[in-house]
Amino acid sequence: MKNGKLFQLIRTLSVAERQQFRDFLHSPFHSKREDCLRLWAALEEMKEGQLPEKERLFQESYPKSSYDDQRFRLLQSTLLGLLESFLVFQEFRQNELERELLLIRAYRKRGLEKHLRGARRRAEQHLEGLKTAGALRARHEIEQESFDLEVHENRITNLSYQPLLDQWDEYYLAIKLRQACAAKTYESEANTSYDYGLLDALLDRVDWERFLFIPAISLYYHGYWMLVNSKEEAHFTAFKESLLQNGESFPLAERKDLFMLAANYCTRKHNEGRRDYSRELNEIFKAGLLAGAFLVQFSRYTFRNIVITALVVGDLEWAEQFIEDYQAYLPYRHRESMVSYSRALIAFQQHNYGLALELLQKSEYRGLVFNLSAKALQIKIYYETGEYDLLESHLAAMRAFIRRQKNPSYQVVNFQQLVHFAQRLLELNPFDPGDKARLLEEVTATKVVAEKDWLLRMLERRGD
Repeated sequence: MKNGKLFQLIRTLSVAERQQFRDFLHSPFHSKREDCLRLWAALEEMKEGQLPEKERLFQESYPKSSYDDQRFRLLQSTLLGLLESFLVFQEFRQNELERELLLIRAYRKRGLEKHLRGARRRAEQHLEGLKTAGALRARHEIEQESFDLEVHENRITNLSYQPLLDQWDEYYLAIKLRQACAAKTYESEANTSYDYGLLDALLDRVDWERFLFIPAISLYYHGYWMLVNSKEEAHFTAFKESLLQNGESFPLAERKDLFMLAANYCTRKHNEGRRDYSRELNEIFKAGLLAGAFLVQFSRYTFRNIVITALVVGDLEWAEQFIEDYQAYLPYRHRESMVSYSRALIAFQQHNYGLALELLQKSEYRGLVFNLSAKALQIKIYYETGEYDLLESHLAAMRAFIRRQKNPSYQVVNFQQLVHFAQRLLELNPFDPGDKARLLEEVTATKVVAEKDWLLRMLERRGD
């Protein structure tokens, strides 16, 4: 019973929502079922973690009846339906634009032109500054309702249907491109492929210059080509310009997706050897933070990537300030370890190796990738400080740790390669120039290896 849909949903309600649902139930407009009121009152009296007892809850709901399982199931279903209606009502209350759109429709059905114009003005005020595909759809709906009212009043001779056609094209192209960008992202993550329907025909036949002044279209148009063909850097330039100019006109969740699209492109270009894109990525991270984009479900992965990027471009002072200013946005369970790890990265960059080791040992790193990242930093510290015996033991321990991982991901393989090449670096024959050349060639040719730049730098420092 505790795993039923009703009780799973109840567990997600906040204290305020529970109180609001109680008021909702007491309104005769929503429900006149006394048994639902009694069941909800009994559920509210339950202590946190207490398991629901069917017989007791039934008795509270129907004091004069003996237990009837079928009747109790129907009561639960009714209460679940009321709770779902409450959630819909809450969403409706919080979306003023949708309320105005529904009101416009209601006034159109009643032929109340003056009332419709007032609701339209209010809806257009909500749309001011919004440049999303949803805003394009809302503008189309407003125009459609106004047009239909004019037709109903027999004023069709003065009307043109062209704006409605144009608006629908704008919305369709915006939403199609947005979905295409999302699908392309999922393709790479899930190693699969999708059928994009009419997209190829649209890309080939549409006169895009007519639509690229619309941010909801231009961003996803250039974003799509960034995903499909990273060599066409003009698309990134156009995307970045539009994003920095219009990013704050999008809701936070969508804003985050747009900034992540730019960040992932820069990361891909960096991994292809374009080191100038590290500065582009650093700029994207800074702009996204100011726009609040990266703070939506701020993950430790994003936090780490921001710090590492700042260090790559030598922006140490900003990195330190970032850690101080934004650590509070991290999930509490990861905060201490991520702050320690990030400060260890800065200490390493400043050649303060003792402090870096101290910070690494301060916290336990949850998650395989972060655990391996901390171990990788230790490899670099031991090598650069000449602690070769410690490094030898550390590499052996890492090899054993990696061997214990079942079905290793590509990220684990990255670190496995690092261990392999670090061992080769440690065993490099200083009297054989060809040994260094062979290792340098092998590291350069290997696409999947963690800390590749560091390995190449260490090889360059070794004398011939």
